[in-house]
Amino acid sequence: MAIPIIAAVAGLVGTVVQGISDYVGQKQAVRKAVMENRLRLARSDREFNHEWEMRQLENAGWKDDVLFFAWIGFFVWSGFCPEQAHEVLASWEALPEWFLRITFWIVAAVLGVKKVGDYLPGAVKGIRDALGGER
Repeated sequence: MAIPIIAAVAGLVGTVVQGISDYVGQKQAVRKAVMENRLRLARSDREFNHEWEMRQLENAGWKDDVLFFAWIGFFVWSGFCPEQAHEVLASWEALPEWFLRITFWIVAAVLGVKKVGDYLPGAVKGIRDALGGER
C-alpha cells in the first residue's frame, strides 16, 4: 500500500522539479533573447524606442509569477488554516462587486492563460507517470 503512495509522491516531486528546471530554462532563454535584442537595437541607429522595448523584455513575467504564487499560496494556506481563510473570504464579500469582478478577471487572465499553460502539461504528465503511465 505504501509503495504506490511513495511512487505517486515521487512522481509528483519529479514533476515539480522538472517544472522548475523548465521554468529556469525558459528564464535563461528570455535573458539570451534580451541580450540578442539589446545588441540588435544597439547596432540600429533608427530605433528610438530602445529603452522602452528593453524594459518590457526584461520585466516580462515577474508580476505574473508573484500573482501566481500568492494565489496558490492562499489555497495552500486555506488547507492548513480554514477558519482564517473563511475570515478572509468573508471580508472579500464587503468589497464592491465591480472591484471583485475586475480583480478576478485579472487573476483569471494571468493564471488561466499564462500559468496553466506553463505548469499544467508537466503536472498532468507527472500524475500520469505516477499512476502507471499511459493507458
